[in-house]
Amino acid sequence: MLSFEHYPLFRQLERLPDGSWHTEDIKSVIRKRGVTLAELCTQMGVPKSSASKALAEPFTQGELAIAQYLDVPVQLLFPTRWTVDKKRVRPRYAAKYTTVAELLS
Repeated sequence: MLSFEHYPLFRQLERLPDGSWHTEDIKSVIRKRGVTLAELCTQMGVPKSSASKALAEPFTQGELAIAQYLDVPVQLLFPTRWTVDKKRVRPRYAAKYTTVAELLS
């Protein structure tokens, strides 16, 4: 079972009312590790704007890169955008999914 308690990173982040994490907190964790969002993307082999785009709106490639860099499951880092079984919630059909945020709230 997925649990936020298994990952110390989540103790540093502020939770928003919808169950997601504040994007500025995610950015600060990345910056504290000594890289910018663009450098993170370069290291992860994705286009430079992928991470910043993922923090602003649903963007799978950027979300996966950030989660991999931070070494946390993508469905915990972006709980309103992913299901427990690591399926992407498509915004148009969001009502058909149960997100991680809904399950763990």
